[in-house]
Amino acid sequence: MSDDDIRRDQLHLHERVKHIVDALPQVRAIFLIDRDGRPLVSSQLRRIPSDFDARERSFFNVHVAGDVGTYVSDVLTPRLTGLNTPFFVLSRRRPSADGTFNGVVAIAVLPQYFEEFYALIGRSPGSLYALLRADGRFLARYPERPDPGLRPGSALHTVIAEGRERSIRTIPQSQIDAVERRVGHRKLEGFPVYVVAGIDSSAIRAEWIATMASHLVFGLPATLFLFLIIGVALRRTRRLHAEAERREAAEAALRQAQRLEAIGQLTGGVAHDFNNLLMIVSGSVQRLRRDLTSEKHTRLLDMITNATNRGESLTRQLLAFSRRQMLTPAVIDLTEQLPELKDMLSRSLRDDITIEVVVPDQGCAVKVDPSELELALLNLAVNARDAMPNGGALNITAKPVVLKGKAAE
Repeated sequence: MSDDDIRRDQLHLHERVKHIVDALPQVRAIFLIDRDGRPLVSSQLRRIPSDFDARERSFFNVHVAGDVGTYVSDVLTPRLTGLNTPFFVLSRRRPSADGTFNGVVAIAVLPQYFEEFYALIGRSPGSLYALLRADGRFLARYPERPDPGLRPGSALHTVIAEGRERSIRTIPQSQIDAVERRVGHRKLEGFPVYVVAGIDSSAIRAEWIATMASHLVFGLPATLFLFLIIGVALRRTRRLHAEAERREAAEAALRQAQRLEAIGQLTGGVAHDFNNLLMIVSGSVQRLRRDLTSEKHTRLLDMITNATNRGESLTRQLLAFSRRQMLTPAVIDLTEQLPELKDMLSRSLRDDITIEVVVPDQGCAVKVDPSELELALLNLAVNARDAMPNGGALNITAKPVVLKGKAAE
């Protein structure tokens, strides 16, 4: 629309822009201004006074030389009678076909709207909220202060002047009340305006302490209870593992006992059959002694008899191992029995192991099954051999010992 068409339709356009302003509580008014600074349409006035001139306002002058996009003015004081609420203006060039200056569209925004909003959310001690221009001038702020803008050279003014779109930092001494604050800022996308929010560092620490105290009051017992449950579960798990290991050991021992029982049964059967053969040989030798009386034959028969006796001794040991022969305890003298066992033990050991048997001069009488004694000493000798892979000496000593105390039954 041309300026003349707009002036002729001023009343209708006034109602349209007024309808827009009524729906936006942060907007004070909308103005359409021609290239000479004369308002064409206003949302506030149905008829615009002829003496109204916007050429001395920055939101108009800044667009004359060229298109600067959206411009945000400083906070202004109304000049119309009856209006005393401050405002700042967002203005842009009016489009034209040839690109020349054709006036501006100006929207007056109320700082009071933002200050009231900041007052609602700024309930923490030391809260600070502000709306700033790019040059550090305040458009709205809470709490209200007479300062027009940030001091040049201050930390926040520096980061905004550098063009940083956002930052969070601690300001040791605020220019508002000289207290330490944690302050963050962010640039509004598409506008040369920055939003600043800050809170007193002491309030942050107090809130942190209060939060941690609540966690300690309620969370610490729960955590301790959880650790207690974990400890109980761990103990039970360890018991289960120990029980499983004991069962495995018992099962292994049972399997070993079953194998030993099978070996004992086999050994007993073999020893019994071997003993029957030895009885035949021994009986045959007794018969031959009656018929063969020469010295040569007698010597041969004695050798067969000695071999038969050693076979019978081995058979008794095998039957004792298989538990198929009843134990026959007898009183024997260790001073005589142990030296006789030295040759048998030597055959069971390696050549790099020497055996020394030490017995006293006086007798050492014990009541024991001779075969069981030989078997026990043989087991000890074999264990000693396995414990000396590089050779050594095996000492077997017997001596009388007087036991004190109550005799065993």
